[in-house]
Amino acid sequence: MLDCPDFAPITARGIEWAEDVLSSKIPACKRVKQACKRFKDDLKRAGTDQFPYVFDFEASEHMCAFLETLPHIEGAWAARGETFELIGWQAFLICQIGGWRHMVTGLRRFRTAYIEVARKNGKSTLLAGVGLYFLSVDGEPGAKVYSAAASSDQAREVFDRARVIAQAEMPSGSTLEDEVELSVEQHKIKSADPAAVFRPVASQTKSKDGKNPHCAIIDELHEHEKRDVWDSMESALGAREHPLLIAITTAGYNTAGVCFEQRRMVERILDGVLSNDMYFGLIFEADEGDEPGDPETWAKANPSLGKAKRLDYMEGEWAKAQATPARMGEFLRKHLDIWTSVGAAALDMDMWRDAEDETLRLRDFTGRKAYIGVDLATREDFASVMAIIPDGDRFFNFSWHFWPENKVQAPGNEHVWAWAQEGLVFHTPGAELNLNYVEALVFQLAGMPELAGDWVFKDLAKLDVQMVTYDPTYAAQMAANWEGAGIDVVELRQRATNMHVPFEKLISAVEDKRWITDGNPVLRWMAANTLMKKVQGGDFIYPAKLVPEDKIDGISAAITGLWPLSQVEEVDESAANRDSYFKRLMEQA
Repeated sequence: MLDCPDFAPITARGIEWAEDVLSSKIPACKRVKQACKRFKDDLKRAGTDQFPYVFDFEASEHMCAFLETLPHIEGAWAARGETFELIGWQAFLICQIGGWRHMVTGLRRFRTAYIEVARKNGKSTLLAGVGLYFLSVDGEPGAKVYSAAASSDQAREVFDRARVIAQAEMPSGSTLEDEVELSVEQHKIKSADPAAVFRPVASQTKSKDGKNPHCAIIDELHEHEKRDVWDSMESALGAREHPLLIAITTAGYNTAGVCFEQRRMVERILDGVLSNDMYFGLIFEADEGDEPGDPETWAKANPSLGKAKRLDYMEGEWAKAQATPARMGEFLRKHLDIWTSVGAAALDMDMWRDAEDETLRLRDFTGRKAYIGVDLATREDFASVMAIIPDGDRFFNFSWHFWPENKVQAPGNEHVWAWAQEGLVFHTPGAELNLNYVEALVFQLAGMPELAGDWVFKDLAKLDVQMVTYDPTYAAQMAANWEGAGIDVVELRQRATNMHVPFEKLISAVEDKRWITDGNPVLRWMAANTLMKKVQGGDFIYPAKLVPEDKIDGISAAITGLWPLSQVEEVDESAANRDSYFKRLMEQA
């Protein structure tokens, strides 16, 4: 992957670990493999106009070597007077944070880091060392380091470890407190720089705002019921040239909280759905379908297994987990890093991307039978239209997405604005979408451009539209106009009983690479946002999103458009029988 100079042996250890992950020499989950591949891919494009970062071995080794000078403070290692030795995954993490630099300014690339790993893998001690590095030897004038958490006790977990480490005797006989001129107090650690300080901050602390962090450390982010700590630290980073906000956490169960929000951010970056070169993510977990009692599964979520975390301890925890469902849920969360109450990601984004074909052009499907799904909104959500063209067991599809101009231009929606400039998101002036735009699109797809008015779309083809399926919200007049023009329309309310079968059909088509898109990044983003929820007490599934910002309207349109294709038996070739069947379905919908 990368030849390391002799002066960077710890960095080499981290890079070798990544190589072992990619070669399957050590057990690793999908997300860890993606993170290692991201590193490998970034090395190939390093130092270009599109990617102005380079990997600095000296900077990487400086941070790694500092951590390995710190003394152990617990257990047999401390009794023997040993110093830290970064395990492969820890060396990889630290060299990513410390090594990547801007090729012109020399500033650190990563400003945010999110790491998920099971309990007892040495994360709190590692964070304490990171905090001491940023306080003492990173070279930042007036460095402010905060250990932030949901409670005072949790905030002190990392901070108190840092206090003890700073005062513990090193093999040289001196302490870090002496070596780098630290002043360790009960509630803060100071450096020789009078403006620098390391202190704990809790959620209930009134003085979170007004901080100017050079490094903000958040341990166990999943315990944060509120997002105030994360938001206050994140918003304060802008005053520094190359600060770091780092969170290391285990899985939780609050899928509406800031922790799962950040996890989803990492998933999208690793999936290639979102691009953020300043955000680092690493998620250790069991993969879907893994046997929870298999030691190889344990190794995926516990990269320190056999070192910081003992195998016999895991065997004991697994024995307890099998006793009761409650203990099993705790085992899955704490030891396999599985979010036990989250709706699963619905669509396999690797398979989705594998089936994308950017050479697809709608004009090549002129005259082909097509089914159109429409999902409407006027303000907060997108209005989306999906044209599905069946071809045997495959589904070629094209999508269009609409949003009010005020939303497109709002802060935080820069990705949507960029898509709008490329003609991938259509918008109308003001805060409310003019749905005539959507109505006109369907008329053009059905070969009726004369009914489209002033709304004209380029590069459309006339399709043999078999049916337009739509959610009735906002659609009454529009559907009447389509039907008056001779287009077959079906009102389909978006409830689980209606969406279950076509949603399953979409999931299967994606997994089999039979769902073939033209590479539309808006639809890909919506697909990555889509979670699969189950009706409580029932077997029906339906699409859902984690937070309002995660739009899934294109997927809702796809499911709606697939509904008639999910109802008609493939052996039924009779047009008369098909029409009769649709008539019965329309009465049921």
